[in-house]
Amino acid sequence: LLLTVLRTGELIVYFIPLFIAYPAVWFGKRNLDRGGESAGALWWYKLLRIQMSRAGPTFVKLSQWAASRTDLFNMQLCLELGKLHDSNQVHSPQKSQRAIAKAFGVDSIEQIFESFDDRPLGAGAVAQVHRGRISDAFIERQLAVATDFGSKRALEKLKANPEVAVKVLHPRVERKIRRDLRIMEWGARALSLLPGIKWLSLPEEVAVFGNMMMSQVDLRTEARNAERFAANFSGRAGVAFPRVYLPLDSKDVLVETFCDGIPLRAFLDIDGHTPFDRELGARGLDAFLHMLIYDNFVHADLHPGNIMVSLSPPFVGSPLDRFVEDFYDMSPFNRGRGMHEKQLPSSAQVHRHVRSILDSHEAGEISTHQKNKEIHAYADLLYQSGFTASLVFLDCGLVTLLDDFNRRNFIDLFESVCTFDGNRAGNLMIDRCLTPELVVSPDVFVLRIQDIILRVRKVSLQLSKMTFSEIFEPVMRAVRIHHVRLAPDFINIIMAMFILEGIGRRLDPESDVLRAALPMLRSWLKEDAKNELTYPQHARGSTSPSTASWNLLKVWMYIELREYLDRVRSWGYDDQEFFGEFSPFLTADSSLA
Repeated sequence: LLLTVLRTGELIVYFIPLFIAYPAVWFGKRNLDRGGESAGALWWYKLLRIQMSRAGPTFVKLSQWAASRTDLFNMQLCLELGKLHDSNQVHSPQKSQRAIAKAFGVDSIEQIFESFDDRPLGAGAVAQVHRGRISDAFIERQLAVATDFGSKRALEKLKANPEVAVKVLHPRVERKIRRDLRIMEWGARALSLLPGIKWLSLPEEVAVFGNMMMSQVDLRTEARNAERFAANFSGRAGVAFPRVYLPLDSKDVLVETFCDGIPLRAFLDIDGHTPFDRELGARGLDAFLHMLIYDNFVHADLHPGNIMVSLSPPFVGSPLDRFVEDFYDMSPFNRGRGMHEKQLPSSAQVHRHVRSILDSHEAGEISTHQKNKEIHAYADLLYQSGFTASLVFLDCGLVTLLDDFNRRNFIDLFESVCTFDGNRAGNLMIDRCLTPELVVSPDVFVLRIQDIILRVRKVSLQLSKMTFSEIFEPVMRAVRIHHVRLAPDFINIIMAMFILEGIGRRLDPESDVLRAALPMLRSWLKEDAKNELTYPQHARGSTSPSTASWNLLKVWMYIELREYLDRVRSWGYDDQEFFGEFSPFLTADSSLA
């Protein structure tokens, strides 16, 4: 109790300046590029971010969580708090080594690792990551005592590739988080007594946030999530997740494959576009839609810091391809082609070279213009040499699953937006929110949603010219104004779409969420129809799934019609798309061309 009181005093010292400075939000010139916010408000948001960072891991995570709740907080505030994804404190390597030794029951980490990098690869609010190489002797000892087939198989894979990433919780982080959550609960109950605050249901939101925090301080949860993601994407090229070595994992330490790559920021922060951008944007959008439509298991922390890019040379995926290529190089039919292929750098060499450019820029050795120029030139060279790009998603500690009720709500709302039924969309949001009795002026809210949907309808055949944020940002603003409290999982899905669509548009300005969703909707509906025919009694036992399927079917029909009309408008511009294998037989002066 004494420690809690002292911690409360410490937090008061951090946050009193925020209350004193709050009147500044009403002063200063309005910035139209920043949502019309005053200069004083933007300054106060920055001060809030700084103080939250100083307050410790719980408040860093609280800021990251608040950054995703655009239904509750101002968009510019959310954007400012979102910057905390990239700035976290690290603990000493000695503390990491002691935690690892304790988790594995050894006296020193030299008994486990052949090499261990003291400098962390990265640090989050609750943990940091080191690179290491597991020793063969340790793997052999683990194999000798392993009993089940799964553990033995994982250890055999580890023996083949002993380079690992080791995630270690910050010291005493769970105790600190529990203490902070207790203080936040007291504060939430006190604030709920104020008029105009009740609709936020702060005690319930603190409980939701607390459950999320406690799941993050048990790294076994992240291990299970990573395994499920890896299984879900095992047959899909272009997207990868780190594989976890479950026999070596514990509550405080997570051991997973080391994923070499380039930070996605390297592609987002340069002027112009590289030849890989369109491919990366498509892969990211495809991966998210796969999680949402097929798996109902969505990575809920997909900011750019958790996404890496892996560049692979040609013929690295298959040993048979490598054999055929080498055989052709040695044949008399080859005239110098193989020499060029053999001079291609490996993925590790490519990643190391790009990171060296980024490090030189970070150190001030080269200008931003020079950095952009070098990355563009190198990317062009790699693309011309046949390199392909793929995405690696890291940090699987936070996931979102929609239960049957919320999944139906999402599909119903999506269907209402796609069929431009603004009245139904607005009423659905009110009827199925968490506190419908506290909604302010529900009729006006429905009219606002109708107006937003009508604006979308005007460009319905050119949705690639509208961003997801242009559609949903005014929706979230109306939600805040009218106190429509949506389910957290629902908002997590929307925020994930915000983030990924923003990344996709930066990489490929012509990306279109609905067009990307079309093949998945076709496959999902085909599978759903097959289940209806195979298990009719089971499928009809509940009305909710069939209702959701019918609404999703209407969404699919609309997108198919939109796709057809869009193709008719561009008839003749892409013969390959229309005529497939027969397109080479079309002449340039054909009446169809």
